[in-house]
Amino acid sequence: MEASMAEARAMFDAAVEDSQALKTYNRQHDELLAKEYKTSWDRDARADPKSDLPEDINERKADAIIRAIREYERRVTFGNLPSEAIPGPETLDMGGQFLTNKDRIEQKSLLYKIAQFVPKGALLHLHFNAELYPERLLKEARRMPNMYIRSIQPLLTTADLDVTEVVFNVMDEDQVEKGVDIFSPTYPGTATNWKQPDWKFRVWMKWRDFQQAFDERFGAEYEGPGYSEFSDRPETPEDHTCGSEVRVKLNRTEKWLYSKMVLSPEEAYGPSQTVNGVWARFNQATRCFKGLMNYEQVYTWYIEKAIDRMIDEKIMYAELRPMLLDKFIPSNDGKRQITNAEQMKLIIAGVQAKKEKLIRKDELHKFPFGLKIIYCTPRSIPIAMMREEMKQCIDLKLQFPELICGFDLVGAEDRPNHIGFYRAELLAFQTVCQNTLVNGEPLDIPFLFHAGETLLDTGGSSDPKNSNLYDAALLNSKRIGHGFALMKHPHLLEKFRRNPKKPGSGICIELCPISNELLHLCRNIKEHPFPELLAAGIPCTVNSDNPSLFSNSMQHEFYQIMVGAPTISLYSWKQLARWSIEYSCLNKDQQQEGQGYLDRSWKEFCKMMVETFEHQLMKVDCVEIDDKKAKDLYENMPEINTGLGRPYDNAMPPPIHSPPKSIRGLAAQRASYKVNLQ
Repeated sequence: MEASMAEARAMFDAAVEDSQALKTYNRQHDELLAKEYKTSWDRDARADPKSDLPEDINERKADAIIRAIREYERRVTFGNLPSEAIPGPETLDMGGQFLTNKDRIEQKSLLYKIAQFVPKGALLHLHFNAELYPERLLKEARRMPNMYIRSIQPLLTTADLDVTEVVFNVMDEDQVEKGVDIFSPTYPGTATNWKQPDWKFRVWMKWRDFQQAFDERFGAEYEGPGYSEFSDRPETPEDHTCGSEVRVKLNRTEKWLYSKMVLSPEEAYGPSQTVNGVWARFNQATRCFKGLMNYEQVYTWYIEKAIDRMIDEKIMYAELRPMLLDKFIPSNDGKRQITNAEQMKLIIAGVQAKKEKLIRKDELHKFPFGLKIIYCTPRSIPIAMMREEMKQCIDLKLQFPELICGFDLVGAEDRPNHIGFYRAELLAFQTVCQNTLVNGEPLDIPFLFHAGETLLDTGGSSDPKNSNLYDAALLNSKRIGHGFALMKHPHLLEKFRRNPKKPGSGICIELCPISNELLHLCRNIKEHPFPELLAAGIPCTVNSDNPSLFSNSMQHEFYQIMVGAPTISLYSWKQLARWSIEYSCLNKDQQQEGQGYLDRSWKEFCKMMVETFEHQLMKVDCVEIDDKKAKDLYENMPEINTGLGRPYDNAMPPPIHSPPKSIRGLAAQRASYKVNLQ
């Protein structure tokens, strides 16, 4: 007999009152949550919830404090909450576009300040020429009377400034043609002729002369407010960092060059910008940096300053990626060519000099293992050239067995070639390593490929079967850079997944979230697949990739990870830091020692968090934030001493390298932009 509407309604009312069904559902819901919690990717980093050890209690409280701060800042500091009201101009979206949010993050976020002092372990994905900010390199270039610059066209109008590309180089003054004028209509420089022997010394203008001529013609365009952040204060021995504390006052020509070296919000987020366009702009900036980095004098200086910055960001070890396709850099006078092997000696000397300074200050524990080098070469070169590159890598490994730690192929993945294009050479490389013994052990040069840094995922072809992820897996890579596209390959996930019973198993992903956003793989951190990768059991680390171009730091990266997903916690930070050591190229003894340093630093960090914020910020239960306390605390930032290593200076640290904000034109693949820092 069919039920009437009245009977159906009565049946519904009775079912709603069925407490047993509701209890069953709630029990099943709790079981689901418990199972997910028990199998979560960061479970090994979690303190025992029943432990009454002081360090475990501190860690649980520190986790609650960080969660509370994050949600307070989402609600108050950013304020863009779900509503029918159109958000006002003062609201921003926490976890939204990085460069859009950057000033708000640096000036008003306590979570960001805390992120600076989180022990981060190792930095495993950092391009060699991109750790220091442009103004520091421009300052060093002032000391080089034989620093030269070339352009791909004459600079006659402001429009020319927008579309040109410029490159630096230290040259032999006796060989360079005198009187070259980039501002003359007859200047012969183009994008290619400088490579020809007949033109090698005919397109370069002395940098000092260029600055004077630029200032006379275009200097007024780069005058005015917006550069007050560049301090006149001379650097002192106490200035430990190369990033936040000491800035360089740029002259008007240098301000223009600065805009060539840094990706601006308009370049990253412009409505007509594309993956290919932003990659072209990125490569131009990289080429502009190159000559400011690649000469003898700056090499050892750079190593020390880079280590200073890593220590400041609570990094204990790093593996750097220099592009070693060019086999020489110039000596200081430009008369001699310094080989790759000599460059490695300069790096070793720079690291050793820094270690000796740390030992004298009893601070070697801050950076105990120095640096290692990953040999990088472009994925675009012919096979014959690639064979020579692999031989060069093996040569360097035999000469510097403790320095060279891996081999990588780099470049935009939507351009040829895919990794498998060189499969015969890569297999031969592995065979040679297996059969070449050093101290009775096979030569250890693991593959650390860039792979999955793409939306198309076709290895620069039209065929999905050419995805670099397939080759990275088949060639047993130790780690891959980025891995953004991995979730498209459910079968490959098994190859990458970590076995909890086998430390170092699987293939680790070097996450670079800010880089992925600015190079158009996702719009913001909340769209990044890192939570899915981690939930799938893929070991990951956090990395800054190209800080000088992207205006980021490891502090920014850890902050972005925390605001990118509500499931991320203090324990997530801890696990990511642990994995950075576990999947590094340090030997087992060094890894064990590094984990010990990390654990001790972690306990100190959690203790400081509780001592500083439990009573200043939280309710009695240390679970929820006290809004009144928070309001007072955030309004009185200058008076806070976090105990995190040094006091708050001027409310928050100065902005760490702000990108240009106002740009003239989006011409010529956004080749260049006029800076207007406001």
